[in-house]
Amino acid sequence: MSKKKIKYIHIFIWLFAIFANMPYSGIRQGLAPRDIVTFSIAFLYLMFVFYIFYYLVVPGFLERRKMTAFFLVAFLVVLIMPFFGYTLLFFSRAFFDGTFNHFYRGYSLKMHMSAYYPVLTAAVFGSFFRVIINWFTTLNQKAELDKQKLTAELDLLKSKLNPHFLFNTLNNIDSLIHSNPDGASTALIRLSEIMRYLTYETDSDFVPLSKEVDYISNLIELHRIRVKSPDDIIFTAEGDLAVLISPSLFAPLLENGFKFASFRTGKPAVEIRLLSKKGIIFFSISNYYEKSNISPAGVNSGYGISNLKKRLELSYPGRYNLNIEPSDQIFSAKLTIETNANQLYSH
Repeated sequence: MSKKKIKYIHIFIWLFAIFANMPYSGIRQGLAPRDIVTFSIAFLYLMFVFYIFYYLVVPGFLERRKMTAFFLVAFLVVLIMPFFGYTLLFFSRAFFDGTFNHFYRGYSLKMHMSAYYPVLTAAVFGSFFRVIINWFTTLNQKAELDKQKLTAELDLLKSKLNPHFLFNTLNNIDSLIHSNPDGASTALIRLSEIMRYLTYETDSDFVPLSKEVDYISNLIELHRIRVKSPDDIIFTAEGDLAVLISPSLFAPLLENGFKFASFRTGKPAVEIRLLSKKGIIFFSISNYYEKSNISPAGVNSGYGISNLKKRLELSYPGRYNLNIEPSDQIFSAKLTIETNANQLYSH
């Protein structure tokens, strides 16, 4: 549900509430300014209670599944708020009486509890309205997600394996067959594992991070056989590898890194680090490149990066941060993802 529609619903609700609670008998006889101020204070005060629960209590506790804290805070707010409401009314009374002597005269426990039910009603409606709005918003997001899923799946199919990488790998394996048969056999096994992963695992919405790490490792090893200094490629993976992740998510960043990497610097040409901790995945890749061959802006464009951003927005809306930083010699990309602990692995 759009913010504009939600705003219109709020306006309609409060106009209806004003209409339903307006003292029409008093209007026909003529309301005194004091009565108008009293009605306005009471109405605005209940609006304030409504929005305390709508903007603070429900998002802060109920939406985070802190049920005990939610009911405790709700009870305290509803219990205390009548005091502040009557304080405003007493202020109005003192203003019209022209004196603040005996400011709280007439205030008693019975009077305090008489405001308990209006406050409770405002709190319940504020909470209920927030839950309903979130429910409709979730339904709309799910419908939009389903509508875009076919397009996203097509994008994934198109980006499964770079044909240039496949051709180069096959040529490298061909050159190894006579000089290093064991190395050629190992490379073929790695390539078959990559093809199997992309054929079967990507049918699932999420896979264990350990499978993605194996996929990345196989890609890296196949890249190593085509360079003279394979030790210039560094890859480390640490932390909880059982967490679930969208499959083949890091492939566009890896593709860019190896595509533009220069192995003439005498330094680690490509450095890849992955850390999984408390449901948050930190992925970074950096590579040296030759400025004469590609501009810094060039490595930040292309179908692969655009597709990655689309997949992140669909799978992890509001729960990721992608930072791409090209400089004069080093291109680096950092991706942080807050995974969903409730994801289930389905194959």
